[in-house]
Amino acid sequence: MSENLRLYTSIVFGFEHVLRLVPADAWDDPSPCEGWTARDVAGHAMSVVNNVAARAGIGRQVDVFKDLARWAGDDPATNFRAVRNRYLEATDQPGALQRPVTSRLGEMTLDRFLGQMCVDTLVHTWDVARATGVDERLDPDAVSAVLRDLLARDSDLVRGPDRYADAVDLGADVDEQRRLLAYSGRTP
Repeated sequence: MSENLRLYTSIVFGFEHVLRLVPADAWDDPSPCEGWTARDVAGHAMSVVNNVAARAGIGRQVDVFKDLARWAGDDPATNFRAVRNRYLEATDQPGALQRPVTSRLGEMTLDRFLGQMCVDTLVHTWDVARATGVDERLDPDAVSAVLRDLLARDSDLVRGPDRYADAVDLGADVDEQRRLLAYSGRTP
């Protein structure tokens, strides 16, 4: 199993865990993502996972910025199971990780694409948790790996429209989770 697959799969299950914790009456609460509710963030993250499966050959790609509430539906935790299962099936196919994919990040293998998507799903896991008042702690190993990867990226690929806002300065004495969130424009 590749390191990217292992990390992304762990993050997918962490996202699902948070979805299960959300009270039914909290889905329409505002999120840290300007203009989006917790349901919208969940729908966005669900469509990202869907597109990973589609790029691996199962299902079809969708616009990850449209119909977000529809993706999440009335019961995002239940709706996510089908998306998660497609992702698991798609990435478990022989040769799936070496499949070439094209994204706004360029041409790469699915394996590398998984590594690139870790930050999106992990940070949006926190967004949903923060919006709904559930446990915001992220997997420390995932946080460490994603932060290391994010800091090594070209800043132009990280910031801009439909990406992350400017980093928030929290000072030097903060834990890795807060550093990751601040770097992605959140105020933890």
